[in-house]
Amino acid sequence: MGNNSRQRAEPGSQIPHVGTYRRAMSVSLERMYENALDWEHLPYVHDSSFGSIKVQDSGRWGWKAALVDSRGRDSVIELRLDRESRRWITRNLAGGALGSEIWTHVFVLGERSIEIVVDFFVPGVSEADRNKTGDAYARLYHQLYDEDEAMMLARQHELDQRFQPSSETAVQLAPRSELSLPHSFELGGRKQVLREVEGSLVAHAAVCPHQSGPLTNAELIAGEIICPWHGYRFRLEDGVRVNPGANGNASVSHCALRPAPVVSENSQGVLITASS
Repeated sequence: MGNNSRQRAEPGSQIPHVGTYRRAMSVSLERMYENALDWEHLPYVHDSSFGSIKVQDSGRWGWKAALVDSRGRDSVIELRLDRESRRWITRNLAGGALGSEIWTHVFVLGERSIEIVVDFFVPGVSEADRNKTGDAYARLYHQLYDEDEAMMLARQHELDQRFQPSSETAVQLAPRSELSLPHSFELGGRKQVLREVEGSLVAHAAVCPHQSGPLTNAELIAGEIICPWHGYRFRLEDGVRVNPGANGNASVSHCALRPAPVVSENSQGVLITASS
């Protein structure tokens, strides 16, 4: 592992190596690759670091995008994934830290256990400043991977909860006054959430149909629920996705919430009935 963590960005490259960040995570290689290719989550999961992103090109190879960080600084970033070597290389092509490269290697320890080794190469850094610069990068990446690991673990948990359909067509809840909203429940084997919208009770799916993001406590604006992972907005009235996602990602334009159950109140409390 030592050779991987110290290699230069290019054969004969003079880009100074300023530091290395290592981290073990209880996630699979599949989730890790998925995360690396997921440019859309950057300004949402990492909103303290990134302000916006506009992809210029993307595919199984990686992605290239124009980024604005949380301080309003522009850059163009390219990430290239090398599955054979289990690594990806992130290069700054324009803007701040121009010419810097970040090499991330993944070492599989088990089915859902990996270690990543991240090397930072930054041009124009003097020998005296390399440790300080490397420490700053390591602190940033520690925060970013705290946030990423939480998302990857939550997605894996949802994938592990294999949907078990049931014949249940209605569920009786306690009276509204006894419920703490938003309130989670299941109907027909699917996770749902009950919340109050402009004085009325509304139920909707508790999991985003895009990549299983959590919607139970998601932000609600003008009758639209916003996924905290990728910013996808869904109209609660009919479940339709009302924004195209970052840069109009057409591959998920069909994404929509499942039909919402019907909410009514009776003498026993709140009755949830599956939509017909």
